[in-house]
Amino acid sequence: MNYKLWLDWPERQLPDFSTLGDPDITGVKNNFDLVDIDETLNHYALLLETTLKVDKEEEYTFKASTDDGSKLYVDGELLYDNDGAHGPITKIVSKTLSKGKHDLRLEYFDCDKGQSINFLYSTPTISWREINDKLLAEEDKATDKTFFVKPQIDEALARFNAWKGSDEVMAFPIVTDVHTAGRFSYKHIGHAVILANAFGCDFMENFGDIGLNAYPATENSVYAKEIVDNVRAQMMKYDGVWLYTPGNHDWDAGEGKFFTDEDLSGFFQKPWQEKAGDNLHLTPGKTYGWYDVPGKGIRVIFLNSQGTGTQNGSYYLFDEPQIEWLQALLDSTPADMPVLVTAHYMPHPLGRWTNSNPAEDALKGNERVMDILSAFAAKGTLIGMVTGDAHVNMHTEENGVNYFISQGYGWVVPDLMLPGTTHAFFDYKENLCIDVFAVKPSAREVHTFRVGAGGEAFDCVFGY
Repeated sequence: MNYKLWLDWPERQLPDFSTLGDPDITGVKNNFDLVDIDETLNHYALLLETTLKVDKEEEYTFKASTDDGSKLYVDGELLYDNDGAHGPITKIVSKTLSKGKHDLRLEYFDCDKGQSINFLYSTPTISWREINDKLLAEEDKATDKTFFVKPQIDEALARFNAWKGSDEVMAFPIVTDVHTAGRFSYKHIGHAVILANAFGCDFMENFGDIGLNAYPATENSVYAKEIVDNVRAQMMKYDGVWLYTPGNHDWDAGEGKFFTDEDLSGFFQKPWQEKAGDNLHLTPGKTYGWYDVPGKGIRVIFLNSQGTGTQNGSYYLFDEPQIEWLQALLDSTPADMPVLVTAHYMPHPLGRWTNSNPAEDALKGNERVMDILSAFAAKGTLIGMVTGDAHVNMHTEENGVNYFISQGYGWVVPDLMLPGTTHAFFDYKENLCIDVFAVKPSAREVHTFRVGAGGEAFDCVFGY
């Protein structure tokens, strides 16, 4: 689709685009969104136009959330008016479209502070999706997969295949700290699906911090729920099983009105129960459980490092019922079954942000988790514990336990990084930042492969 952008629009409402003269910037985009629009810009007007090819007559429903104002025209008819300077406001409109070509035009402007366009459509036979799936011209179907996703996947895949050889391995991509609220990094979840299929991964895991308690999701429950829809739609592109560990930024959305453990499990765990069958064990009403990877004989335990969420002001909390559950599960796990423990937050001290240290009760819980893992490592087969949260990379071994943090898409302040951690600085619009975590049981070896930011320099190898 074509776009035209005019800089320095001073008003708090949409312009009459026919009076603006030549645009300052023109180009081709993939969807009605702000991807590739410089995030530092403010006070601009944007016109997006494309042609939608309709295969059969149906009622088309368009859902658009914009910050600031927008108007949608279909075949020259104004379908909705969402003008004015405001935070994210959603409009849902429907129109029956005949078979053939239809012109879509989205007018948008940004005033100041937040800026966003989330645009989806659906029909009785088509689930919610972006326009890109139905673009008329084949060349307009090209996405940034050809720009950076596929080359970065191919580069890491070559390293993976050379290491794997003919050996059997278990592998999964770590999606963590995407921090979707207010930006479009959620699309990297879809990129990770492409990666998982290329690597032949056994499952995928989302380590949380989707970004539900960040502006503007904290102030707009509709917007927060749309983030859930967007993230889950990307996850649903994968035909296999997803595991999920809740992050500290997955609570408090929409004026603090949701989410509960039950909500988060319903959004990001239960949809994959039928595919996983008896191999996936979800704890009723909670967000922790385990997954026995089919054909690999490896048990992956996923924990909730937020405990009771924001209750009592506690983050980074492995609460008492969960700690007792973990102890009982490991006691019943065969000593020769390799176990990998995953969570959003790393209980090892290297996982702590210096500006957000856990409360005293959380620190005691962290120590207990580490003690339980050390005891199991002494008698069983523990691959290690893997987390996100800290926005850095780290591997260390203590008391027989490997601790590994995967960086993800979050920012980091260099002066706050603890010794023993590293971070690859990058632009998420041009780089993937995903670690493929691969286990080779025959050699009792783990190899992580960085796809995108940092490349091979951020690979990590350790034994267990």
